Amino acid sequence: MNRRAVHILLIDDDSAVLDMVQSALAHYGMEVHAYPDAAQALELIHNPSAPEFDLVISDINMEGLDGFDVIHKVKATHPHLPVVLMTGQASVDYAIRAMRMGASNLFMKPIAIRDLVQSVFHLVDLHRDFRMADDGLRGLMNERRHFLFRSDELDVHSLVRHLTDRLVPMGFASPNNLDVIAMAIHEALANALEHGNLELDSSLKGDLFAEEDAYLKLRTERMADPAYAGRLIEVRLAMDTERFELEISDEGKGFDASRMSALAGDSDLAPHCGRGLPLILLVMDEVHFNKKGNQIRLALRRQ
Repeated sequence: MNRRAVHILLIDDDSAVLDMVQSALAHYGMEVHAYPDAAQALELIHNPSAPEFDLVISDINMEGLDGFDVIHKVKATHPHLPVVLMTGQASVDYAIRAMRMGASNLFMKPIAIRDLVQSVFHLVDLHRDFRMADDGLRGLMNERRHFLFRSDELDVHSLVRHLTDRLVPMGFASPNNLDVIAMAIHEALANALEHGNLELDSSLKGDLFAEEDAYLKLRTERMADPAYAGRLIEVRLAMDTERFELEISDEGKGFDASRMSALAGDSDLAPHCGRGLPLILLVMDEVHFNKKGNQIRLALRRQ
């Protein structure tokens, strides 16, 4: 990020987690303001001499103010500031409550540092872009968009901006939940690229600071291989005054989409931590897959 410094407010009363997350984010040049006490941390947000924060990361289960208190107080005064929550209690009820309160993402402990760092990068960029977005298209009645990319040409972050720029003006999102919807769409596109066209297996993901990153190495190799890099990703957007629908298709082998019904009803999210599909299922009003499993259709209904 070549703009002003990124400032992260980090809250966790577990010193080991606090140190680990702070070190990981600082490794990428972020200014991390770490606090074990939520009340003290929140005072910093209201301090006029404090930096402008890009993101808040908080544990849920803490003495005194908990993570739900944190998100409530942050959103009351800074509705556009994204909040990411962490928890060791892996339940769908917890996740739904967090998302409804405006959490941009929820991570289960033990924390998958790689996924957390990537999420922070995405959210910081999305947050800054959304703050500059123009709400001057409220009169839009109907829109269709069609995108077609080779795998090696797809810029997921830029495409997400294009796909979400009308959500608030059209009433499909609010400033409080726009970030998490954008993250869900980002995950759907990343899945189509990496797990679909590039056929990468999540099991290859290792520790962020490992000497060799097998996942990234194979991703780089396949991006240079025309057999994978030349595969196409097709994205179709349809939006009117009542419905936002996004269809993402890849040219990969697909997967058994029947597994998603089991995932949607699973009360324990821990086995799925760090994957995009649980986030997509929680955030979108409708999620459908084709029979082959290489196409996902996401829908939002106007609130």
